[in-house]
Amino acid sequence: MGNTTRPLRVIQWATGAIGKFNIVTCSRNPAFELVGCWVFSPEKAGRDAGEIAGIGPNGVKTTNSIEEILALDADIVQYAPLLANVDEICRLLESGKNVITPSGFTTVSNKADEAKLQAACRKGSVSFHGSGIHPGFSGDRLPLILSAMSRRIDRITVHEIVDMATVNESWDMVEMLGFDMTPEAARSNPPALLGIMSTIFHESIALVAQGLGLEIDEYDKTHEFALATRDIEVELDLGTKTGVVRKGHVGGQHFNYIGKKNGKTVIDFQTIWKMGNELEPSWPFEERWAYHVSIQGEPDLKLTFTCGSPDGHDSAKLGLLCTAMNCMNTAPLVVAAAPGVVTQLDLPMIRAVNAFNP
Repeated sequence: MGNTTRPLRVIQWATGAIGKFNIVTCSRNPAFELVGCWVFSPEKAGRDAGEIAGIGPNGVKTTNSIEEILALDADIVQYAPLLANVDEICRLLESGKNVITPSGFTTVSNKADEAKLQAACRKGSVSFHGSGIHPGFSGDRLPLILSAMSRRIDRITVHEIVDMATVNESWDMVEMLGFDMTPEAARSNPPALLGIMSTIFHESIALVAQGLGLEIDEYDKTHEFALATRDIEVELDLGTKTGVVRKGHVGGQHFNYIGKKNGKTVIDFQTIWKMGNELEPSWPFEERWAYHVSIQGEPDLKLTFTCGSPDGHDSAKLGLLCTAMNCMNTAPLVVAAAPGVVTQLDLPMIRAVNAFNP
């Protein structure tokens, strides 16, 4: 996709790792123009968005007032908070701003939420899209693309492997994902995000099934953890801070989200999030950031997707860039779409926007 006739006016909602990448993209790609930036922390309000992203002043002042954001003239909001708020999203949509988010919503399983989002889209004559990465790209689009070569499909399995020690999330996210918990606490109180994540992953499973003409009749989830065998230093906030996962505390998380048909597992999403490889038990995946997509059937098909340097040192950090761009590159398609909630199945092929640099 080439240049648009004018830049898409973009508002960045939240300036975590994904949000910072998006601010940089808007400064470098003439297809996008950053016109506003919402921040969660009052301490960040009033600062220059470019300075928060580490690229120097760009003239866009941040705010933590939703009223100020609603008053802006913008085409689209890249909504990337730690946790999504449907009422917040609806206010953005009702104000006439399209919304894209990497924070789930590949489909919307909650009927009340779907009705609210659809009504907000109609009121604002705009669209809403959840892009994700897994679920989203790796859990949705890659299996569907690979399926074009299948004559028979018995089972789809997607493994996500992420070394969180170099992923540059906030410590709040590290704790919400259950890292540094004692084993006793982890056994009695699974990570707070498990329930939220299971909803998101099950929505993604439903989308893949829908794309292949199958209706899932049962969902399941499991969780296990591994303990750090030494103190592990964790990079935080794009390298500006560090934290420590203590020896004997949770240093690895394995979540398994399952879709079944007639009692048989047909779609299996597994995430393995770890703080390095010095864990007990030791899991068989050594990569820092990778996706393995496999289709069992006729024929058996396998695909591995990763990025970054050969040693993988920077791949987890670049995985966040992949997530940000998988979202931003949908922006022109979502703006052009008919009003409503749009999924991967509704949009044309998503591809890079004005990305060649010959």
